[in-house]
Amino acid sequence: MPSTGAELVHIWNRCHACGAIPIIGQRFTCKTCPAGAGNDLCESCYRLFEQGRIEHPSPEAREAPLGPHVFRAFEGTEKEQALPWLAVPWSDGIAPKVLDRFVVRPEFRSGRESFVGSYGFAVAAEDGKAPVMLTALHVLDELAKFRGIDCFSNDTGYIARELPQQVTGVQLHDPFAANWVLAEFGSARNMLPLSDTRIPAAEPHSQQDIAAFRIDPSSPVQPVRLATAPPAVGEPIWLAVKPERNARERTTQAVVVEISRETFVFRFGSSGTLAIHSSGAPLLNRAGEVVGINVGGGMLDKQILGHAVHVASVRRHLGW
Repeated sequence: MPSTGAELVHIWNRCHACGAIPIIGQRFTCKTCPAGAGNDLCESCYRLFEQGRIEHPSPEAREAPLGPHVFRAFEGTEKEQALPWLAVPWSDGIAPKVLDRFVVRPEFRSGRESFVGSYGFAVAAEDGKAPVMLTALHVLDELAKFRGIDCFSNDTGYIARELPQQVTGVQLHDPFAANWVLAEFGSARNMLPLSDTRIPAAEPHSQQDIAAFRIDPSSPVQPVRLATAPPAVGEPIWLAVKPERNARERTTQAVVVEISRETFVFRFGSSGTLAIHSSGAPLLNRAGEVVGINVGGGMLDKQILGHAVHVASVRRHLGW
């Protein structure tokens, strides 16, 4: 339990009404909306929502499920627990090259319905089969809610049995193309039934937030190897996402600030920006190998943080 007088923060959450990040005090998360940046309210904005003075979902939300919208309150964690993340020294490195058709934007199909995800990427299989597309499980939360599947459930076996049956196909698009909607170049079909996956209720404990799909052998992807082990604290890593406007680099550098069986936290440089819709994107080491799946971002004392599923968890889930 937090000690008396401790400042409670929600590093990984932004209030979609007032824009506060981190949220301080109680946080109210909508259980009806898909997991993402648009389903949290700070306590003040939640009270205004109850009075009908602000909108939820926000007008710019990509998806707006029909109500009623049910919220759950979270108390937050002590700020002092995260301060060591800000003290890890910065470490420079030369960014690895990001190959074409390695990073993808997945479009999930469920019958006649289509749900666009943020990011995914192709990795070379170590079981002698076709390459695998990896992403974060919460990227599929809109589809899962549409089909009545609770990916936050503690019944992880239920997720592994039911969700793969609802995903009838995945179209792969090039996120680096000028118009990614028209830049389709491949597909994946079979969602692998990973029996220990779910969306975490408490970030950054996200080592179960993973989904995997077998890529069609005819798809011209360029898969990258998984690293053999996670990076150490203080090592540089790179998030591979679509560059900001007028930028050319496909990577944003960060430094690892915490690594454990349950966590993988990193801190971006002072020139970085918070990439809100980057879940499922790959994290690379100096050698260009995959060391993690991006899950979320946040901010503390004006420094940008991220957390991910590290490669040891990826290997455990895939049985590699």
